[in-house]
Amino acid sequence: MRRSGLSYRLVVAHVKSAATASAPHHDKADAVINARTDFRPIVISLMERNATILGGQEIRWGRIVCALSSFDEAPLTILCTSSLLRSWRKYELEPPYDNLVEFSDAGLRLLTWVRAQVFALRNIPRGSVVQLTGPGMLLLPAAVIAVLFKGVRLLTSLTTSRVLPFREERFPQKGYWMFWTALRLSHVVDALNPKIDVTSIVDASKLYIAPCSFSDPERYRSAKCKANRVVFAGHFNWQKGSEILVEIVKRWPRESDSKLVLCGSGPFEGHLRKAAENNANVDIKRVDDVGELLADAKVFLSLQQWDNYPSQAVLEAMLCECCIVATDVGDTDLLVRAPWGTRLSVHASGGAYIQAALAFVRLDEETRRHAGATARAFVQREHSRDRYLAYLRALWRAASDGGRSEWPAAAERRTAVPSKGTS
Repeated sequence: MRRSGLSYRLVVAHVKSAATASAPHHDKADAVINARTDFRPIVISLMERNATILGGQEIRWGRIVCALSSFDEAPLTILCTSSLLRSWRKYELEPPYDNLVEFSDAGLRLLTWVRAQVFALRNIPRGSVVQLTGPGMLLLPAAVIAVLFKGVRLLTSLTTSRVLPFREERFPQKGYWMFWTALRLSHVVDALNPKIDVTSIVDASKLYIAPCSFSDPERYRSAKCKANRVVFAGHFNWQKGSEILVEIVKRWPRESDSKLVLCGSGPFEGHLRKAAENNANVDIKRVDDVGELLADAKVFLSLQQWDNYPSQAVLEAMLCECCIVATDVGDTDLLVRAPWGTRLSVHASGGAYIQAALAFVRLDEETRRHAGATARAFVQREHSRDRYLAYLRALWRAASDGGRSEWPAAAERRTAVPSKGTS
């Protein structure tokens, strides 16, 4: 279903004091909603997601949308752009259309932005819970108006520590006002990992830490026989560790029986291809289904400069029973640990990463199979769809009830995530 909006002039006022104010018509809406169900109507905005590059978070949200097809405890609306839908289909994610409201994001940028506000306001019911995703906050003006005049409860989901304030290398200072406004206005803030600590902006009682993410155990499985292959899959940019990757490629052994395979594209692709010249053991390619490549690989490299936890790519590799060599940043130790993983400093040399990867490749078959099977079992147990959906429902209940939930908030964040392990 596709709807478009007319031009709309928005004037956003100072909202700090309005975030917690409740008008009489808000209370009336609450009474009607709470008499029917434990939840207010739910609106999830995926219009902020990056649709040009289908990254881990876009894939994750596609899986969440598919999983929510059976949710019937409250009216559910998912606002989504046409470009993101096309990307999901290309990735063979086919979300059910019953709850999707599609926004055509083609056209001039400013006009599209204005149309998006009108589109959102038309599709946000009075008294609902609105969940914003992504730091771009495309619909922030519409959310402000909905909170002030439609009695909406705002839930903001943060998926990367890049949005933390005052980190010049991680978040554009010019965008900080949007980030600050969204958090100050929010009744509940959802963080995907413990390092996304925004308690300097919001009260700790509003902040909830996800216990897990989830992937697709049916799609990602190990082949019966694995090759001596080390795989990197991701966007070739600085955040994904491409500077380290260039050094790894330059030093990859030419006489080894182990192959390094890089899947992706991006600004570092030219540097990587130049570094790989005349080395038959390094292959750089673009593939439609990285799952097939992971299935018969022995090792996966995750070189992110922050937020390795809970990386979709790492979860997929672990489901394929790959051993993991990862940068030790953020909460990586919640996911990468012995016997299937090794963590190294982001300042370690390319040679150190090669040595760690080849150590896994050279494991005897019984030891390697045990490590891989343990990794898969860990993901299935700690990062299950049911566990994440239970958390999501708790978030919606907290937003519906004004912040009260049975799920631990920030003060107890360590009880809401898997226990730490050793490398």
